[in-house]
Amino acid sequence: MKQDDQKPKSKSKSGKKIKGYIAAGVIAAIVIGIILVMEMKSNQLEKSQSNNDVMVMHIHQQVSLMIDGKPTVVPSNIGMDQTIWSNHSLDSYGMTGMAPMHTHKDDGVIHVESKVKRDYTMGEFLDIWGLDLTGYKVNVTIDGNPVSDYRNHILNDGESIIINLASNH
Repeated sequence: MKQDDQKPKSKSKSGKKIKGYIAAGVIAAIVIGIILVMEMKSNQLEKSQSNNDVMVMHIHQQVSLMIDGKPTVVPSNIGMDQTIWSNHSLDSYGMTGMAPMHTHKDDGVIHVESKVKRDYTMGEFLDIWGLDLTGYKVNVTIDGNPVSDYRNHILNDGESIIINLASNH
C-alpha cells in the first residue's frame, strides 16, 4: 500500500515542477513584453524629441463660413492635405506632417498645435488654407463682435469666428 501511496506523490511533485516552470515562463514572457513596450515608447519619444515634435501650444477656435448668406463647409484637413495647404511659411512651427494651424474634420474647428508658443493670426490661417477672397467683401465677427482688421487678429482659445463673404457685383 505504501508503494501506491508513493507513486501519486512522485507524479504530484513532478506535476508541481512542470506547473512551476510554466508559471515562471509566463512571468518571464510578460516581463520581456513590458520591457519591449517600454523600450518602443522610449524610442518613439526620443525620435519625436529629436525632431523637436514636442507640442507646447494647443488651442482651438470654431470658424463658420458664409458665402453670399449661405453656410459653407470649412474643409477637413486644411494644413494637412497638400491640396488645401497653400502656404508653408509656418511649417517649421507645426508638428510633423501638418501646419501649426489646421483642421481635422469639416466641423470648422481650427486646431493650433505648435512646437513653439507664439501668436498666430487669422490671416496666417487663411493663407495656409489658400482661401481666395478675391471678388468678395469680407466681414468677420469674433465672439459676436465685428473685427475690421481680421487678418491681424491673434487667435485665442475658444473663440467663435464667423467669416461672411459677399460677392462684389
